[in-house]
Amino acid sequence: MSFTELPPSFWGHALETAVKLLNISPSKSIPQTPYEIWHGKPASYKYLRVWGSPAHVKRLVGDKLDSRSSLCRFIGYPKETAGYYFMIQPSKRFLSRGMQCSWKRFSIR
Repeated sequence: MSFTELPPSFWGHALETAVKLLNISPSKSIPQTPYEIWHGKPASYKYLRVWGSPAHVKRLVGDKLDSRSSLCRFIGYPKETAGYYFMIQPSKRFLSRGMQCSWKRFSIR
């Protein structure tokens, strides 16, 4: 957690993300994942992202000459809808449905 340079107020999002990953991960003790047992279908791994990684998220409003995206950090998945949570400043978080990841710029310190 301390490698991501995110404030401790976002550690709850990290724990929720860890629980989501555990629920869709296979186990030796049961033949299906917990997600499959609850929903009756296999989980999709297509939308998984690295927690704390930088991402460019498209802005909804802005001037014509302004940048069209903001550099943010991925901090989790919402429970109530499809999408992602991002941190744009140390104290703010917001929900977005789309993002472009900057995988080459992600570094662990």
